[in-house]
Amino acid sequence: MAIYTISDLHLSFSTDKPMNIFGGAWNNHTEYIKENWQETVKDEDFVILPGDHSWALRTQDAAEDLRFIHDLPGKKILLKGNHDLWWSTSRKMDAFKNENGLDSISFMYNDSILLPSGGKMHAIAGTRGWLCPGDNEYKVSEDEKIYIREAGRLASSINKAAKLLESVSPSERGNLYIFMHYPPFNQQIDTLFTQYIESSNAAACYYGHIHGFSATDRAKAHRTNVALKENGTLYSLVSCDYTSNKLIKVAD
Repeated sequence: MAIYTISDLHLSFSTDKPMNIFGGAWNNHTEYIKENWQETVKDEDFVILPGDHSWALRTQDAAEDLRFIHDLPGKKILLKGNHDLWWSTSRKMDAFKNENGLDSISFMYNDSILLPSGGKMHAIAGTRGWLCPGDNEYKVSEDEKIYIREAGRLASSINKAAKLLESVSPSERGNLYIFMHYPPFNQQIDTLFTQYIESSNAAACYYGHIHGFSATDRAKAHRTNVALKENGTLYSLVSCDYTSNKLIKVAD
């Protein structure tokens, strides 16, 4: 079993929201994602998608987009993104999933779980996140309260993950991997999010939300470079237009 990730599919099978208006990286992006996914993922593998799955506004309108994800190989764990306006309460989302036979999909919101991979049990902690202080769009009056709340939710998810790992025998105990929709930093790399992440000794943090990279931008990127490592934690942007619509392996 292996664990993979990719973010921000921005599917729109039931809505008029073509993504190719945002540039060449989005031309036929669903076909490229499907092709790479089918070549890469086995049915016993896990794929974690940290947000912005569908442009739908209502849960029932997201059915076709979620069906696309469901029909792909593997077990999928979805986190909430800022554009997932169709996302409802946990109880309603589970009922919707069961009613539509989307049994390969699970929804995770401010929580932690254990997943097997490579003979180890790894802890997966996930939350949405928010804009960080120093961001050009950050407004203290509007964003500070949400930023602090989301940081608290991340801390809670990490604490639960630590307890889950403690319940595993040392010989089978794997790594902690953190998934967020928003990047945990911006120009100011030291944030509440990064403090919690790095103090937890997380092996990696994967996030999405950021778009608009050309091939040159990808080569020069620093804050979003998949090789960026701070205090032992790897930070990796996995928005599909950044990864060329290819899944990123987390663990095997």
